[in-house]
Amino acid sequence: MTDQGQPLPSYTPASSDAAALQQAGASPLRSRDPGQIGPYLPVGLLGTGGMGRVYLARPADDTPGLAAVKVIRPEYADDPRFRRRFEREASLHGRVSTARAPQLLGTGFDDSLLWMATQYLPGLNLADAVRECGPLEVAGVWRLVSDLGQALSALADAGIVHRDLKPSNVVLSQQGAHVIDFGIAQATDSSAITSSGSRVGTPAFMAPEHLREGRCDTASDVFSLAGSLIYAATGHAPFGDGTGVDVMHRVAFEDPKPGVMAGLEARDAELAALLSACLSKDPAGRPTPRQLTEAAEAAAAVGGHPCPSWHEPLAGRLLARRQACDVLERSVAQEAVHETGRLRTPAQGSAVPATGPAQGPARESGAGRGKRKVHLALAAGLAVCAVVAGTFFLTRPSVGGTASAAPTAAGGTARDGARTSPVPGSSASPTGAKDKEKAKEEGGQEKAAASGTGADETSPDPRTTGDEATPTATPENGEGGGRDVDGGVSPTASPTKTATTPAGPVWNSRCTYYSGTELTARGDKGQRVVQVQCMLTQRGFKVGDAGVDGQFGGATQAAVKKFQRAKGLSADGEVGPDTWAALRSST
Repeated sequence: MTDQGQPLPSYTPASSDAAALQQAGASPLRSRDPGQIGPYLPVGLLGTGGMGRVYLARPADDTPGLAAVKVIRPEYADDPRFRRRFEREASLHGRVSTARAPQLLGTGFDDSLLWMATQYLPGLNLADAVRECGPLEVAGVWRLVSDLGQALSALADAGIVHRDLKPSNVVLSQQGAHVIDFGIAQATDSSAITSSGSRVGTPAFMAPEHLREGRCDTASDVFSLAGSLIYAATGHAPFGDGTGVDVMHRVAFEDPKPGVMAGLEARDAELAALLSACLSKDPAGRPTPRQLTEAAEAAAAVGGHPCPSWHEPLAGRLLARRQACDVLERSVAQEAVHETGRLRTPAQGSAVPATGPAQGPARESGAGRGKRKVHLALAAGLAVCAVVAGTFFLTRPSVGGTASAAPTAAGGTARDGARTSPVPGSSASPTGAKDKEKAKEEGGQEKAAASGTGADETSPDPRTTGDEATPTATPENGEGGGRDVDGGVSPTASPTKTATTPAGPVWNSRCTYYSGTELTARGDKGQRVVQVQCMLTQRGFKVGDAGVDGQFGGATQAAVKKFQRAKGLSADGEVGPDTWAALRSST
């Protein structure tokens, strides 16, 4: 929003980008959609549900990346009890730290909009993937066993029970499988979000003890996961489809459908045996999440495919979705740079009218346009000079004091020997790393959550405002992508403010250029490489004489291998999901 309370214009894709928007899993915005949601500008609509809508959005401060932003309907957002439940959902999500679940970016209650921003995962949910591309190959199902076993292990380590694992809450991307939607999750160290004794979930994939007694734990999640995996392999739920009492009775008291299990056994007997054990009516007889991952690793070693790719046409669909998101990111960046007649002040990053009339003639001559460009350039230069001068006089040391500043890790030395500037991070101020560090030291400047990372790439501790067990409901996450992310902040007692999070480890607080898990390897360049080099440098690994230059060369590859060996990972010199997670860990 502007200072006058008017919404900033949302991004409207050009005709050339409309196809990319659709391919990314979003539809065009409508006139009734908000122009801005907290620190995000909507780009498209991802999905709708009973409680609200989910938007594909970009950070308003023009930092790179895309986010999925849930917006709750006003009739629910105005209810203080519902807002407390919503905060609790964010609190649980913020406790999860794994590449197998999207990061929580932030949440807030601004101008009657109750919202939650999460990392956007360009992919397909498992239900759509099977429906549109057919059941997964056996190798793909084993990959799901491994990835989702890791996700459940992370949830268990955080003391969280998902309680609604089903195909539509599993997203497949080029980087693997991810668990989304923590709307009805439960913390094992606190009361449930839902009312005592309620049965919230999807009957065909709920555990028998959940249906019979309302009891749910990590073993219950394993049961639900097995049902989703059997659906991935056969296209059918193990106890049949539907939501009625008959399905609930079969799940609670009967064996899986013989035809479904026979089809699974015909494809892979070992996989069928593992998933059958997961469907045991006795929770104590089910494998643990870690045992699922170990079984998948053993199967991969025998098959010789440690990380199998998804089958076609699924793999092609996921690649196209990733490429479409890349197109959208470039387009919205260009839109921000070429926003007509508007300048962004370095201090606040907010849009303000440029000097001169608000609107010019419908057509200008070439000379007129040239003069206008010169005037705009002069205005921009004067604005920057004014800010720099003001900053100098406000922040210069007292007479006799020292004014030395250590170079930041984000900077580097170019190959020709010249010192390079740090790549802009997620700070709202583009005045550089020095101002960013000063703001952290003074502790008085909040930072908006950017896509894929919070201001400092750290997990927040969102506050909740009550302990009572009450019902909850959340909007659909939108079909075709991940809708749920780390490093964000949640509303506190003051509904229009966001909390400032601790800086965390230096490699997270100083390296805020990229937070995804896309494979990054030798020959790559750009923000992803800067993030890798910055984190390695802060962790004490030398990335070569060029420093943090955004070029993934031999020195950076050698540093990655050293780091991987130190962490007990496969030293292949490539930064995939496991290496990203290790780099961002607190140790």
